[in-house]
Amino acid sequence: MTSASRLVGRKPQEGRATELSRAGFSAIRIWTLALLSCRLIVCLATTDQASFAQKVALTFDDLPAHGTLPPGVSREDVANEIIKVLQDSHAPKIYGFINAEKLRQIPDDAEVLKLWRSAGFLLGNHTYSHMDINANSVDAFEQSIQANEPVLEAMMVGEDWRWFRYPFLWEGDTLEKRRAVRAYLQQHRYRVAQVTLDFEDYAWNDPYARCVATKNTQAIERLKASYLSTASEYISLGQQMASLIYGRDINHVMLLHLGAFDATMLPHLMELLKQRGFSLVTLEEGESDPAYKSDPNLPLKWGGTLLEQMMAAKHLQTPPHAEKPLRELESFCR
Repeated sequence: MTSASRLVGRKPQEGRATELSRAGFSAIRIWTLALLSCRLIVCLATTDQASFAQKVALTFDDLPAHGTLPPGVSREDVANEIIKVLQDSHAPKIYGFINAEKLRQIPDDAEVLKLWRSAGFLLGNHTYSHMDINANSVDAFEQSIQANEPVLEAMMVGEDWRWFRYPFLWEGDTLEKRRAVRAYLQQHRYRVAQVTLDFEDYAWNDPYARCVATKNTQAIERLKASYLSTASEYISLGQQMASLIYGRDINHVMLLHLGAFDATMLPHLMELLKQRGFSLVTLEEGESDPAYKSDPNLPLKWGGTLLEQMMAAKHLQTPPHAEKPLRELESFCR
């Protein structure tokens, strides 16, 4: 399915100088008035579009290490490439959400966090071990949040690290568990780093590593096309759901990962966002939108974005859209 947000080009109207040269004064006057009216309409349309320019906060999960690496690529390479694209795009201070247990497994990956911080970007809490809230007790989940804090305190001196991103976007499969964790976060001055735009970018990283290893350039080109078309599809879907829920579009928060294919595709994703009229903002500015005060207050086993949860809470039907090609991606370069 093609994206519902496909850009439609417009051909400029051809001039009619020959006809004007044969016309009388009245015809010229009519043409001039029409031209002025046309310019006024274009001006108003441009002003209207500018006043509704969209904002998106990019966020990156699973620092310092995510996904399989292609041969010859290091975690530092991935981080440096993503950082360069963000800097070239004049990105504001962007949050990356960490699982500090990975540093116990591979201490050298701390260099990724140092690179991230040296670039002026920020770190938030994603639990120590990327814990599944549904499979664990509230106490265990809270302990995993706490265990992540020493690294955050050490690397975020003078900065706000009290933003929390739920692993898997799962917020609790029972109402009691959901409310208990929310209460804990509030007591410890955390803000929830919600997500509204998620096309499951992580799913392309492992296939990409396999395709690079097998030097399958045709498959890599197919991965690139699939990544961008899915991103475009789910940007449109997020905007449609926001309009259904709130009667308008909202500031958005996009979920990405620090993976090798993410690094390859980030310049193209940035161009797509630009074409769609988005400007990059901080997470704090993105969530200053009143929409983020919404609380679905539902027990949802599989969680989802804030918009998906609110659609369920309001019993709204999700607009038609193409499914993410997750099963297809699993078969690439096997």
